[in-house]
Amino acid sequence: MSRTQEEQDYVRANDKRLAEITAQGKPPEKLTADELDYVQKAAGFVNTFGNLSPAEKALYDKAVASGNTEAAAGISQIALIRQGGNMAGGANGTTYNPLTMEITAANIEKFFSHSIVDPSGNAQSRFDALIQFLQENPVA
Repeated sequence: MSRTQEEQDYVRANDKRLAEITAQGKPPEKLTADELDYVQKAAGFVNTFGNLSPAEKALYDKAVASGNTEAAAGISQIALIRQGGNMAGGANGTTYNPLTMEITAANIEKFFSHSIVDPSGNAQSRFDALIQFLQENPVA
């Protein structure tokens, strides 16, 4: 996020892969995890998707491919929580390490869903969608 406008314009004009991804015209929630990871890096954004394992990125892609953008957004929220470092707040005043906490329905309920304060309920709705997605699509 510290790039100048000139630097941003240069990258947009000269990064072939970034141009290809952008040319697709897809909204961010329709991009694959790999595409989002690349866009975040190339465009100079905070690289939250760098906090996801290959298996978690595959889970994200599966959610997007199935049309479940709410579940995918839940995974994005976990990536954002992980950006904060190795300590976050969970249920009942507990703390946990989001960097090493596996994405499971139980961990979302007990830990991740307590790490975002959102009075609108949108964050919880996305976590709920992810929990349901995980229950319907068990990870091997």
